[in-house]
Amino acid sequence: MKGFGNKLLKKILESSTQKGINLKNIFYYIVNESGLTRTEIAEKTGLKLSTCGRLIDELMELNLIYECGEAESSGGRRAKKYDVKANNNFLIGVDISRTKVNVLLLEINLEIVAEEKFEMNHLFTPDVTLMKITECINRLLHMNGIELDAVLGIGISSIGPLDIDAGVIINPQQFPAPGWKNVEVVKQLKEHFNLPIILCYGEHSALVAEHRLGAVKGCVNALHINKGIGTRLGLLLNGVVVRLSNAQGALGQGHMVVEIAGRKCSCGNYGCLNAYTTIPAILGEVKKKLKKGDDSLLKYKVKDISNVKFTDVVYAVNNDDPLTKQVIKEAALYSATGLSNLINLFQPEKIVLSGPVYRELPLYYEIAIEKSKERYKRLYPDLHVVFSQGELGENAVAIGAGGLLFDTLFEK
Repeated sequence: MKGFGNKLLKKILESSTQKGINLKNIFYYIVNESGLTRTEIAEKTGLKLSTCGRLIDELMELNLIYECGEAESSGGRRAKKYDVKANNNFLIGVDISRTKVNVLLLEINLEIVAEEKFEMNHLFTPDVTLMKITECINRLLHMNGIELDAVLGIGISSIGPLDIDAGVIINPQQFPAPGWKNVEVVKQLKEHFNLPIILCYGEHSALVAEHRLGAVKGCVNALHINKGIGTRLGLLLNGVVVRLSNAQGALGQGHMVVEIAGRKCSCGNYGCLNAYTTIPAILGEVKKKLKKGDDSLLKYKVKDISNVKFTDVVYAVNNDDPLTKQVIKEAALYSATGLSNLINLFQPEKIVLSGPVYRELPLYYEIAIEKSKERYKRLYPDLHVVFSQGELGENAVAIGAGGLLFDTLFEK
């Protein structure tokens, strides 16, 4: 029966004895680093090898872990390696954005079991959205024969600003439906699910997922940047994803100044990165040039200039339209300035550039990387930063939300 091991794991998670704490630590390391040997687990937990061995045997008897192979021989008998029984324990990861909601049913090792998505529009007020999320979760569990008792908890990621401690979406800009102000997301979902539930920033959770499973696995310092309606930043320093629970703005969200006395930003300041590099900024410049009479493919594609959409701009750029290509080049140069500033500050090994602007506009992506390299190389000529668009795609945010929920269960 799915979820039997979950009841046993919950007992361990609730234990306050030293043995319970040790079992919890061993299990946590095995989940996050599949294939560890007893010696490696003992080193990571600081336990004596004999003590560690007894506790590993107990976790195996409880059907929470199993022997997944053998390590390479160093002359003697090969050491056993261990992995978690992933299909005994489950997590839910949710990604709430302005354009869509993604709900994932995850095994405890963050592998996706099933998923549901729905588009956001002017009808999706907070109440409608949360009810739809509730329906998705119940449907995913039912279709996969999983009882709610087999779920460890729900991780919800969203755009900010957020009050993470209170579980509240404060007042995000440009949601398609009204009412997204001071939304008690965690409290409302707890009315339907008697489970641990957390709220976190989407870019933090995306970085957690890519660090654990994807493009920045094994990195010590890395960045994850999402560029769309706004700019979102995730920061990995010394192997830890930076999470400022009381920071409503979460690492600035694109309000780094790149042009003193420049364009007015939605925040009220002037010259912010968001005022030059995001979808609204790009659309604003394209429309301004079209209204001035500049020639473009869009004149023949869109009847009303005020109705030009981002998909129209992507179409024009990919069809070699001079006007839109020039706008994208200029926006990418400002993006490169922001990137080089971050690189100079944090010297990351890798940077993941995600979101529709980087993903759907190769010209923007390539120029941003090329020009940022030119800038940071002047100060750090020997620094080598690897850029990518990540390995987990649009699922990274929801996967990481589940991962962050899992981590909170094991915090000391």
